[in-house]
Amino acid sequence: MTAIIIEDEKKSADLLEQMLLDIDDTIEVLEKCHDLPSGVRSIQRNKPDMVFLDLELPYYSGLQLLDFLDTQEINFALIFTTASNQHAINAFEMSAIDYILKPIQEEKIRNAIQKVKHIKNQQNVDHISVLKSNLEISGFNKMVVPIMNGYEILNLSEILFLKAEGSYTRIYLQDKESLMVSKNLKYFDEILDSVPYFIRIHRSYIANIHMAKRIIRKDGYLLVIDDSNHLPVINDKVDEIIKFINS
Repeated sequence: MTAIIIEDEKKSADLLEQMLLDIDDTIEVLEKCHDLPSGVRSIQRNKPDMVFLDLELPYYSGLQLLDFLDTQEINFALIFTTASNQHAINAFEMSAIDYILKPIQEEKIRNAIQKVKHIKNQQNVDHISVLKSNLEISGFNKMVVPIMNGYEILNLSEILFLKAEGSYTRIYLQDKESLMVSKNLKYFDEILDSVPYFIRIHRSYIANIHMAKRIIRKDGYLLVIDDSNHLPVINDKVDEIIKFINS
């Protein structure tokens, strides 16, 4: 496999290159670039299998990759490296884009390489667009979820609620069919943690509180989404729901 590293700090680029070679000596690092324009030229010239891209670069952000490359040129696995905060981490998770936090750890690189080997070119232009949108706009607005034949990009505002179904999750959407996703509810609980209107109201449900019509008490509490969806609510979540609505 071939790789390009786009990283403005020479020590970080050299360390990443050495880690890649230590993990798999068949990997060939074709070039190490110090900014995005030189990295783009290297991608166009070398056509690598994977690109390690720093999110914070001089003059241009790594997120501006789409401003320099045509859609058909995004035919490599993209792995961001970043020292960013929890907001950025959640944005990566929601966008189904691979990332490695700094300081870089060998185990994380090893996992990223294994993904590239098994799922070639797993990221696409749409995923990068979702990541860019979620990082640039105040608050998250989209999420990429894996489905049987690929990925679905969802507007968070269209989600009614998420329901646990064993090790899977069914996502119920406004005016659409529901989606079965091969991730458990805990996964979504973690990546939606920064979106205040999604609340884990029950061990089996996460609800979009913006969609709630009322709360009724009937052998416990129920959150009414519509005529056909009355979701159970554990008692200690009722105050949290009311507080969010009133705020």
